[in-house]
Amino acid sequence: MKRYVIALAVIAAIGAWLVLHDSSTRIYEFSGVEGPTAPTLISGAEPARVRDYERGGTNRLAVLVTDPASNWLGLVRGFKAHGIPFTMTRDPARAMGHEVVLAYPSISGRLLPAEALGGLADHVRRGGTVLTFDLAGGGLEALFGVASRHPGRGRSEIRWLDASLAPGDRLTRFNSPRAEAQVGSYGIVPTTAVRMANFDDGTAAAVCRRAGGRACILGLDLGSLTNRAMNGRSEQVSAQAVNSYDPSLDLMYRWIRDLYVEGEDTPYLIGTAPAGWQGSLILTHDIDFTRSVANAPHFAQAVRSRNRSATFFIQTRVIRDWNDDVFFNEENLEPMRETAQGMEIGSHSVSHSRSFASFPLGSGSESYPDYRPFVESFTETRDGTVLGELRVSRFLLEEVLGVEVASFRSGYLANHPALPEALAATGYRYSSTLAANTVLTHLPYQLAHARSGNALVPVWEFPVTIEDEKPPRLGDRFDAAVDVIDDVTGHGGVATVLIHPDITGHKLEFEERLMDHYAGRLWMGSLRQFGRWWSARSLAEVDFDGDAVAVTAPETLTDLVILFPKTGGSLVLDGVRGSQRVPVARP
Repeated sequence: MKRYVIALAVIAAIGAWLVLHDSSTRIYEFSGVEGPTAPTLISGAEPARVRDYERGGTNRLAVLVTDPASNWLGLVRGFKAHGIPFTMTRDPARAMGHEVVLAYPSISGRLLPAEALGGLADHVRRGGTVLTFDLAGGGLEALFGVASRHPGRGRSEIRWLDASLAPGDRLTRFNSPRAEAQVGSYGIVPTTAVRMANFDDGTAAAVCRRAGGRACILGLDLGSLTNRAMNGRSEQVSAQAVNSYDPSLDLMYRWIRDLYVEGEDTPYLIGTAPAGWQGSLILTHDIDFTRSVANAPHFAQAVRSRNRSATFFIQTRVIRDWNDDVFFNEENLEPMRETAQGMEIGSHSVSHSRSFASFPLGSGSESYPDYRPFVESFTETRDGTVLGELRVSRFLLEEVLGVEVASFRSGYLANHPALPEALAATGYRYSSTLAANTVLTHLPYQLAHARSGNALVPVWEFPVTIEDEKPPRLGDRFDAAVDVIDDVTGHGGVATVLIHPDITGHKLEFEERLMDHYAGRLWMGSLRQFGRWWSARSLAEVDFDGDAVAVTAPETLTDLVILFPKTGGSLVLDGVRGSQRVPVARP
């Protein structure tokens, strides 16, 4: 018996070795399919300039950039995501033509001349609002009602003191003792200022003082933290990456939004959900397992029967390796085409490698069938490149299935340092590769070149909120998922759901219950559908002068709500492209 067991083990080992080393048995080739032939070229980043965002009317929030080498582009990304109209400028006089001014990153005599410092003080005394993240001298301590501030890197949380906030909307996390690099902060010592929030060490994190208008300080560089989070470099801050609600970044932007609305006579905001909907729900599925191919049509049919669409990220598995057998082949084209009817098909890479984040960038000439990344183990993959994964998977899906591919999700949500510019160069428009709690926001946002925050690329990230692999079973945590989605969408946020159709059963029942539960309340659809709406919204310039909304939109705006919080009114922009002026009815 023992010899028999040993013999079986030897045979199995030999079989595994043959699979791993015999290239003739591990690649599936579609007859006559070769490509892509055109090379992919990644151009160098052109750094963003403050003057690129020096536009718009005086009813916007003004950001006075006191240090152009700072992370001001993080604020651009954050304000656009949250629908806060803004203008960036280095000119103090222009900034003070607005009623609400954010001096970024700090106010100090080193960064601003005495005339500008005096102007900011007069601006507050005349009824304006001035906000900053660090008051480092300049003689304005009495105006802001503070004695001093204590820099440090040991703080990790901000507790907001507004009793009207829901319990889940009171905590901002920004540091983790597990992280290699700690985010710095300033503990504020108030004198006459009122505390708005505290750090976990008891020092004041946010304060405001009324002196005609308002002078406020938040002791954390929000631009820097935004870039850090949106670039996927705050992975260890939140207790859970998915399946919970962590609005750490959102809370700070809501605080600034409220200061803007209070301090501006004629404020307006740009909606984060399509008109008529409280929030948005994006339904996505990852087909990265043999059995998922046959199950996917059942999920697609459930979505179709409710007159909705969803995204199915398909791995173009044409190679038999350590991960799985070939399933992107002629035999499985019928169920994949059935799945694609009325649905979006996105790329889920070629290899679905756990080590994707450490792949070389590649040459940009990778093509099928010569591109053959081979997963050798849980941690090792041979001959894989980032451009190969993006180019070849997109080509195969479009060439073989006849679909248009605009969205990408990496295997295991692996985030390569060069992924943003590689996505842009290979024709992708939308990504869903990061978890919402690791980026500390429940809103989509524009990606930055090299995940560095110095230049933006025309690709938008839609972070994952709910996924199906962590215990307990997806079907057993419907109520918990609804609680999270309610928290997210209650603020106009976007909840992206990720389901692997490796089984039907409780997973399919969960998705059906979810769609039925939110029917009529949340916008529901595919990543590409929502992505088109969101990118058009993000690229549009919107101004309001009290009488009309002026719009410049390079892409067609549909169902975009402009809110007027002081009157309770709103305006819906639909079918708007180019430049247009739309009158606003007085309440």
